[in-house]
Amino acid sequence: MDQSRPTAKSHFWKFRKVGKTYQVQLESPADLQFLRELDPKLWVALSCPVDGLEIDRDTLALIDADQDGRVRLEEVLSIVDWTLARLAEPEALFQGKALPLAAIQKDGGPGKEIYESAVQILANIGKADAKEISVADAGNTGAIFGQSKFNGDGVITREVLEDEPLAATFDDIVTVTGAANDRNGKPGVNSSLVDTFFAALKSYQSWWSEGEKNSKGEEDVFPLGAETPSAYQALIAVEKKIDDYFARCRLAQFDERAESAMNREAALFESVAKEDFSTSREEIANLPLARVTGGLEFSLVSGINPEWTDRITAFKDKVVDPLSEEASEKLTLSGWTQLRGRFSRFRAWHEAKPATGVEALGIQRIQELLASDHEEKLKELLAKELTMSGKLKAVAEVEKLARMNRDLMRLLRNFVNFSDFYEENQEAVFQAGTLYFDGRECRLCIRIDDPGKHAVLGGLSRTFVAYCECRRKDYSGKFNVAAIVSAGDSANLLVGRNGIFRDRSGKLWDANVVKIVENPISIREAFFLPYIRVGRFISEQFEKWATSRDKAMQQKMEAGVAKAADKSKSPGFGQVGGIAALLAAGGIALGAIGAGIASLFEALGSLRYWELPLVILGLILIISLPSMFIAWMRLRKRTLAPLLDAAGWAVNGKTHISFRLGKLLTRRAILPPGAVVELAGGAAARTWLWGLLGFTVIASAVGWGWILYS
Repeated sequence: MDQSRPTAKSHFWKFRKVGKTYQVQLESPADLQFLRELDPKLWVALSCPVDGLEIDRDTLALIDADQDGRVRLEEVLSIVDWTLARLAEPEALFQGKALPLAAIQKDGGPGKEIYESAVQILANIGKADAKEISVADAGNTGAIFGQSKFNGDGVITREVLEDEPLAATFDDIVTVTGAANDRNGKPGVNSSLVDTFFAALKSYQSWWSEGEKNSKGEEDVFPLGAETPSAYQALIAVEKKIDDYFARCRLAQFDERAESAMNREAALFESVAKEDFSTSREEIANLPLARVTGGLEFSLVSGINPEWTDRITAFKDKVVDPLSEEASEKLTLSGWTQLRGRFSRFRAWHEAKPATGVEALGIQRIQELLASDHEEKLKELLAKELTMSGKLKAVAEVEKLARMNRDLMRLLRNFVNFSDFYEENQEAVFQAGTLYFDGRECRLCIRIDDPGKHAVLGGLSRTFVAYCECRRKDYSGKFNVAAIVSAGDSANLLVGRNGIFRDRSGKLWDANVVKIVENPISIREAFFLPYIRVGRFISEQFEKWATSRDKAMQQKMEAGVAKAADKSKSPGFGQVGGIAALLAAGGIALGAIGAGIASLFEALGSLRYWELPLVILGLILIISLPSMFIAWMRLRKRTLAPLLDAAGWAVNGKTHISFRLGKLLTRRAILPPGAVVELAGGAAARTWLWGLLGFTVIASAVGWGWILYS
């Protein structure tokens, strides 16, 4: 550790307990200076993904030193040290705006070149009088380097070249070796590409010269002069097929019985006769070159496999005719052996050809380039490019420092601590936007990849999570968000419900709920939950009973119609007895219900007037209290950590979601102050009906109490 710096004991940290976690407060440059000395166990997060966060991805990519798609604790510490070493006034970091020139260290050290480059950049883009430089200014390479031929990046573009012959050489280099991108985004060449290109030219020329040197008499490497390469290509195009043909002929010569087998069965032609022959067919190309016989020759002009006719014709025109004293229409085995022998030295020389891309330029162009001084001229221009003033060499570092000045503190407030998340008027970098559905506004929405995988760990957060798929007609892709519902109830929160998702840029997306992880949302919901469950149970049982009774009634009606057709039968005593038994059973049931109600009223009547409300309250508590207690216990354990861990973070703290924070993260629809509500139609009728029913119940209870206790 640098002994010139004060030790950690000389720095006093300030903490705030929020979300059941002690979160360090970063309020001064000294806090940043000593950040490396802070115990990592006190950091809220230890790593986060580069993608999917509401912070400039390019900034995170600069911090991600190993480019593995994740920002880790050590990388955050390194970028803090890098930034502080280049700022004379680190207080500017806490503003999170454009980088003031006065804040850059300009008297020496690593910040000096950045300051000079920033001044030069502002001059180049027409802002010489500006006192600050923004990320947009520093990253505007088109404006920065658009008027400059040289920019110190070691790459020259075509515009730098003043004469056309040198520009043509530039084009050849790009064609053969590819291009290097200049800072202004245009294709160019660097020293490595120039060296590679001219080395390839020299290697090819040396190989070519070796062939010319060894050309003598009948054993000439180039039996056909400049046409030899083209003739050789025509020869090797049919070489294996001709070898195959003569091998078949020799076998047929050995035994006549092999001749028919070597020519394939007629069944093959019958199987393909109905096929389309307007295009090349592989099964035909695999047949022998010509009809196999006991003779060791074949015609070069007729009887050739149609798939090979063009290649044999090119072979005859480029090889057979030029090398034969008399034009021949047939090729014998001995003639074929002699022709191949004429290319034996060329073959050996050709196979020794260096693997470069300059062959496409042609030997004449290659020799022309090697005889020119273009290599020296290009290297002079590249040397001039590299001697460009150091003011423009640190452009990348200017943009990097401008980005850190704007984004570093925001990252720290969402990494070292989660102050942005717990501030009422701030949004954390992992909050992707707001979901509107079911009369609610869900502000804690986290962008995720796979709802199924996320739910495995996200369910441990003890929160109610609605996973939504977001789409737009003008966007071909889709993405998923995990929306946390922390207010209201879950009565209408079902898979398939639609809503609107507004991202942080203000763009609206169609959202559809594809998965739900159920957990308690509020204590209010827990109070009514037992009654809702009982109501659902009664409703389901009544629906089942009504369905079964309807089915039974339908069967009885069908049976009754069938019996009515048979007039010979009349109702008997059994039927009358059955009806009487049914009425008797119904009377007994009604009597039992009445007796139960009477017993209840008798028990209530034995209570004193002040005991009756307590009994009713006790019954309500007995029913609702267990549900409320379980909900309260789970709501106390709601935490953000599993939700972020499932999204690729490594969260170090508990990050508790309190009751108050839950109400802020999910807001229900509330009528504005002074709003006038007009009841119309069925709503008005239902209001009067419920009012009348309530008045009747209260009046009856008061009257009944008066009778009992008077």
